[in-house]
Amino acid sequence: MNPVITIGYTKSGKAVRWLLLAPAAFMLFLLSCKKNSNTNNIPSHIESIALLVDYEAGYGGYIYPVHNPYVFFRNGVVVKEPLIPANELPTEGLSKEIAQNWGVWEQNGDKVNITWQKGSTSGKEWPGAKSIPAAANEKLQGSFSSFAGGGNLAVGGTVGVLSYSNMSFTSDGWFASKKVAGGGDASHTVYSETNTAGRYVIDGYGITLTFNSGDVKRLFFCFYGEDKTVFRLAGRTYTD
Repeated sequence: MNPVITIGYTKSGKAVRWLLLAPAAFMLFLLSCKKNSNTNNIPSHIESIALLVDYEAGYGGYIYPVHNPYVFFRNGVVVKEPLIPANELPTEGLSKEIAQNWGVWEQNGDKVNITWQKGSTSGKEWPGAKSIPAAANEKLQGSFSSFAGGGNLAVGGTVGVLSYSNMSFTSDGWFASKKVAGGGDASHTVYSETNTAGRYVIDGYGITLTFNSGDVKRLFFCFYGEDKTVFRLAGRTYTD
């Protein structure tokens, strides 16, 4: 959906590591203040949609805390990092095309125990941090960025990789898969004349992107806080 630009760094680029660590630390602080009863606008067959901490390799191969969305169904199925709207997720026949991982869950006090589909297990804090659904036809305004990375600096190598992705939105319903200064408005030709742009509709835990090319994508969406400056879209976290 979204063009991703990848940049390579050597050890001389260590400053970038701190650039990435600062937002991660801030996110931990922000979400730790928002524990989750998480019953707003959730379909009746879903128990909770929570943002739970995973530790994943990022820039330079260093490990960073990441808050990933988890969908807990009342029938005992759990889906990590859904790629389609929460209300369209099946609990059978799951695949990598619609979710990063899935399994079964059981609550035990303030913990939740998960057995993944390939047999591994993990324990997470319960109920976790609160995910925020969008209001019906909610709009965004501005340009938002997402960062990821890789490399081998953490094990004594010389390579750090930083990738980033940009999305821009207008308050009258246009999006573009690139950065537009200030988000612009619908009169900016990038919104109406490129195939990687088009119209968007956000509702609850889903977003519909209708590209100018005619393609339509329905994707998972949620906010990370009541201020709605950080959101999750198609497996990436975007900030303004």
